[in-house]
Amino acid sequence: MGRAYPRGVSIRGRLDDRTWVLTLLVCGAALATTATMLISRFSLPSEGALIPTESWPWTSDGVGVVPIATGSTFIPGDVIVAVDGRPLAEWADAAMVPPWFLAPNRLPSLVEFDVRRAGQPIHLQVALSGFSSERLGGAPLGLVAFAAGALILALVLVIRRPAATALRLLFIGVCCNTADIVAWETSLQPTDLVGRTPFLYAFAVAALANLVFWGCIVHIVSIYPVRAGWLARRPARVRLIYAAPIAALAVGAVVLRLAGGTILDWFDRLGSLLGAIVSAMLVVILASVVAGYRRTPAPRRSQVRLLALTLGVAAGASLVLTALPITLLGYALAPRSAVAILAIPVVIALALAVIRDRLFQVDLLATSRRRIVAAREVERLRLRRDLHDGLGPTLAALGLKIDRARAEVGSDPKHAEALLDEIRQDLRSAIAQIRGISRELRPPALDSLGLDGALRQQLAAIQGPDGPVIDVDADRIDGLSPATEVAAYRIVIEAVSNAVRHSGATRCSVTIRIDDHVLEIRVEDDGRGITRDAIGIGTRAMYERAAEVGGELLVEPGLSGGTVVRASLPIGPGVGFVAGATAARTSVADAPSPVTEP
Repeated sequence: MGRAYPRGVSIRGRLDDRTWVLTLLVCGAALATTATMLISRFSLPSEGALIPTESWPWTSDGVGVVPIATGSTFIPGDVIVAVDGRPLAEWADAAMVPPWFLAPNRLPSLVEFDVRRAGQPIHLQVALSGFSSERLGGAPLGLVAFAAGALILALVLVIRRPAATALRLLFIGVCCNTADIVAWETSLQPTDLVGRTPFLYAFAVAALANLVFWGCIVHIVSIYPVRAGWLARRPARVRLIYAAPIAALAVGAVVLRLAGGTILDWFDRLGSLLGAIVSAMLVVILASVVAGYRRTPAPRRSQVRLLALTLGVAAGASLVLTALPITLLGYALAPRSAVAILAIPVVIALALAVIRDRLFQVDLLATSRRRIVAAREVERLRLRRDLHDGLGPTLAALGLKIDRARAEVGSDPKHAEALLDEIRQDLRSAIAQIRGISRELRPPALDSLGLDGALRQQLAAIQGPDGPVIDVDADRIDGLSPATEVAAYRIVIEAVSNAVRHSGATRCSVTIRIDDHVLEIRVEDDGRGITRDAIGIGTRAMYERAAEVGGELLVEPGLSGGTVVRASLPIGPGVGFVAGATAARTSVADAPSPVTEP
């Protein structure tokens, strides 16, 4: 579910959100990497040859190159083994020593290359010139244009809906993918190793951006439109989506370096390692797409069908045609620029899915508001009837009895005393009526015990002596708005009541937490579960109560049976834990006794 911000939260308030700060940092780093590669490539001199990324042809003593443009001194299949009389492996070793691009080597205008061509050594003198624009012609130009268009689209969407987590992840992914596309299409040149150019090190950062991009895709399909159970139970596990591939790359790089060989052998192995990690992530994405579609409730599947289809096709093509062949064969079966074209519908499909989801929420909120207006008028009519026909006559009768008692207190004291007893009984009845009206308007326990205490008290009553075990793990929260507090209370009570009445559950757990200015509610039982398209009156009421305060709610089957109800209700930035209070996990058997009102 997308993170919902309460209205009135400023940009400064959003910057207090760690996820927003992280979003800006990652996107800024990816775009800075892209800019570094573009500026470096088109401002520094070029030898007119590059190292093809689709085959990554490193050997123990050199690297294969292809010409960038027609008329180049190099031809396809040339292997550069030395530059200016120094082995390429030595240049590569020196490039790995700090301070990296802060201490670049100045290249002469005429560079000498020792090349192995068709197995025979030859010597070439190459005059450096500007990077040829022919490299970006045709499909690569279309791919770069796609990256730019996707970046603009993602930026517009995230500005329009900054609270949508899926769109924020899309923006991060597009920024990282842009860096990867630029690195892939412009590629390394042997002189990058010799000159220690900024492009060389930005190219390495782009490899990490590639992993972050695929991590964003895994993250999106794990939370949209329905959060995966393994992530919902422990939101902190989301770090594994990004940390695991990067850790695998770091550990694998160390192991491969210790395996022996020259540094050029290591470069070659790194390409295969990166391909293997990306292949594994693509398999995870395909499995997550299938699992995500299956866990999506039937009424909402039409919103994500196109996204699931396009993402599945794009991930499958990338796996079969590029990532896996590079890992196993050392070269791609199809140009990546052609395969990447299949990703174009994914961005559009995700945008459409989020828009349709927003329209669904807007429609639900509009319906909810219409019902609220109607219910408010019905409630006003009921209050008027109760006050006019119930409490009004009672108070009027009390006035008459008081007059009679006053008139008879001197002449017939015993009768006046009996009248006073009746008046006292009538007053008690009137107070009970007032309490009943007040209780129906707002549970009084919320004011006296707070949300967690009121829930424990009411759930203890629902459980009864023979009911299921109900565990409550709730933070003591101070400062909730009355509307949000009542919505949370009613959602939990309705969810637990459904579990007790309809599911045959033996255990039910309630968890309430604050996460980034959002009240997170989770109610899970071990009952018979529900069908994905079952929406009764009580369930719809929970959806509407969440929508009334600008939140979201999901009702879905649990992974091991039963039902899971999750709600996210926005709260103000000033809301937090009560000073000195800690979260308590108790059974409702430990709930406080009902408060006695005066």
